[in-house]
Amino acid sequence: MNKIMFALIAAAVLSGCAPTNQASGLLFAADQPVYQPQRAAEAWQPLTAGSDLSYNANYQYHPSEMKLSNQMLLRGQDWDGYLKNYVESFPEEKRDAILQGVTRHFTSYDRVEQFIRFEPTRYMSGPYSRTKHVGLVGILRPDGATASAKFHFYSSDWIFAQSIKVMTDGESFQSPTLDFHRDNSGGNVWEIGYLSLSNPEYKSLIKRIVNSKEAIIRFQGKRYYSDLEVTDRMRQDMGAMLAALEAIGL
Repeated sequence: MNKIMFALIAAAVLSGCAPTNQASGLLFAADQPVYQPQRAAEAWQPLTAGSDLSYNANYQYHPSEMKLSNQMLLRGQDWDGYLKNYVESFPEEKRDAILQGVTRHFTSYDRVEQFIRFEPTRYMSGPYSRTKHVGLVGILRPDGATASAKFHFYSSDWIFAQSIKVMTDGESFQSPTLDFHRDNSGGNVWEIGYLSLSNPEYKSLIKRIVNSKEAIIRFQGKRYYSDLEVTDRMRQDMGAMLAALEAIGL
């Protein structure tokens, strides 16, 4: 056997005895530990006086993004820019209810009109993205709030909705004709109708949906209809926001 052949056989045997990093071609000893970065221990800090909510100061994206104890995420610039001052303008006994509702929603600040808008979260993978849903939208001011229930139909085909019918644990509600807003993009369409919570009947309807075991919303068109089964996440978000609105004074 010549020297070249012997060298090739020896190299093959050695390569079969040690694990290989295929990406780099490097050899490692079988008992060599693999480095795994350690995650920082959680360090929960109170968000503000009067609230049970806290944030993890060691969250990897803090302070640009805050991980809250209610499992929600809050943008640091929103908290420092307008939410902190707004929430702390209320007595301490009201702050927890307000925060529990507001932090479950997407908010933005209108610097000209000086109020806060809120709506269901906008995460692309969230429960309100590219699907039928119901949620609360509105405006927050230090001296009060306005809010509506938003009924959002989403599909690849129009139904030209004119009204909604809601069934909550066997109790039905039929809306009057609503002014649905319609638009489309990328082969999908959406139709959106609103019920103002300034109307006690509509506010009571949302409370029934929140407290129901089963709630089905039917988007009714002249020829077509489509049903939405309200999820627990939608109930939780609306329930928290209703409590926040009541603390604010709606």
